[in-house]
Amino acid sequence: MSQEKDKYSQIYKELAELIGDNATVKIWKNYQGLNISFPKKLYSNEYVRKFISENIGKKSIREIAKEVGLSERRVRQIAKEL
Repeated sequence: MSQEKDKYSQIYKELAELIGDNATVKIWKNYQGLNISFPKKLYSNEYVRKFISENIGKKSIREIAKEVGLSERRVRQIAKEL
């Protein structure tokens, strides 16, 4: 498919700019007609706990919190639980 900027409607135009034409068409083919919302939480609880335990001495609380999308306070709470 060509890279014409006005080829897609608004949301698909944004997706194509972000992830490319091929991925945009794949998403459209699989999910056309559906309303999709993306939860704020990206990572599973298990992954977050593992990430914190592996990085607690290597990175700052601030860095960890930013990477997993939690508050610094919550990162400290989880670290204490571990």
